[in-house]
Amino acid sequence: MMANYDSVVIGGGIGGLAAAYTLYKRGYRVLVIEAANRVGGVIHSITTPEGFTLDCGPNTIGTNDVRLWQELIDLGLHDRIRPAARCGRRRYILINGTPIEIPSSPVGLITTRLLSWRGKLRVLGEPFVNIGTPTGEESVAAFFSRRIGHEAVAHLLDPFVAGVYAGDPNQLSAAAVFPSLWEAAQRGGSIVRGMLKRPKQKTLISEPKMRSRTFSFQGGLADWPRAIARALGAGNVWTGRRAVGLRDLGTYWEVTVDGTGRLETITTRSVIIATPAYVAAELVEALDPAAASALRSIPYAPVSVVHLGFRRDQLSHELNGFGVLAPSSERRQFLGILWASSLFPHVAPPDRVLTITLSGGAIRPEVAEQSEEALIESAIRDNQEVLGIRGQPLLTHVTRWRHAIAQYTIGHRERIATLERLEQRRPTLQLTGSYRGGIGVPKTWASGVGAGERIAAALDAQGTTTDTLEQARG
Repeated sequence: MMANYDSVVIGGGIGGLAAAYTLYKRGYRVLVIEAANRVGGVIHSITTPEGFTLDCGPNTIGTNDVRLWQELIDLGLHDRIRPAARCGRRRYILINGTPIEIPSSPVGLITTRLLSWRGKLRVLGEPFVNIGTPTGEESVAAFFSRRIGHEAVAHLLDPFVAGVYAGDPNQLSAAAVFPSLWEAAQRGGSIVRGMLKRPKQKTLISEPKMRSRTFSFQGGLADWPRAIARALGAGNVWTGRRAVGLRDLGTYWEVTVDGTGRLETITTRSVIIATPAYVAAELVEALDPAAASALRSIPYAPVSVVHLGFRRDQLSHELNGFGVLAPSSERRQFLGILWASSLFPHVAPPDRVLTITLSGGAIRPEVAEQSEEALIESAIRDNQEVLGIRGQPLLTHVTRWRHAIAQYTIGHRERIATLERLEQRRPTLQLTGSYRGGIGVPKTWASGVGAGERIAAALDAQGTTTDTLEQARG
């Protein structure tokens, strides 16, 4: 007899696991199918024989979401949380080969060496510049150039977009990447005036508040997806298995799975697709060609991650901060160099230092495709020249992500609207992932939770169970 489930989640990254756990906590029978031999997706942590903890994808979580924090406690992770060091508030941008601290206050903006006086006045004058609203969709670069000037875009926005999104500000959609700022500008004629005019949300119940926290875990970020998988139970999380087919049979779905040397068909009341967009496209092609086309139109930027471990006495000065980002105008090989052991001392032995060099991205994708030897050589040179580190590293490790970060390019909101129409027609099918709702780990988690909640509502509306599903199948 075939196994029957209330929901099958295709994809075991943090979004898929969040969706599955949301349903699991409500008593639904859930199965997660993951093609890789581990859960977590781009969240991947390893511990080396030398005592370094390497986060090969994202390496921090920053959130003020009470629900997320409560989930970590429910999963038993509270004692493994490691808060970021206070120095992590200090972040740098490379200008003429020198790391310069990013201002964190209006006073800092006035005194910073990142901008000329003309550039500073242009930023401070944003509320008073009446430049109208363009009729078409704007790129991130065009939107902020109109609002705060070209110099601030080149010296501040460009490295931020490269470091966070691995993106090209000339291609990314302002409305999709910075929705709250874009909406503020539409509402108030400027970002600042629009934020001041933001309508207050009226709620009958006061929601709990939490200050934003930045943290990791003792074993790296992968402690989180591993904990969710343990909570779901080994029998409910299949790794090394790939979903290759999906059919809507009205009262239930059929999912075809490959990975054990033979194809297996699973029946389920609902399906959540939590794969990258280009994988999801193959699964929904027969259901909705327009949605499949929209998914295929979402590009991903490649990123290479190079970890370097040094002795502390190889430093010419203390690395006191989060890291340094490089504007494209600096013509460096790297997008950013993160000072991992300054932010989280536990990731390196006491007399060691760990850095993470990121390269590639949408502007220079060919850099991420270089050989491991070339990537290491380039990372060592940049660490020496920019950070003043002497000598060769004790540890080198390369991770290559050919589809690292979804790019919210022009037309992204229309693509997501196409997916929403598919979900409206088939409420027992939901799609989630970093390509919608934000690319950060907390936002991907929240997108997964939302998909799980929508599926729970659809299942509740059906009023059936896996037992009646078996009867429907005959």
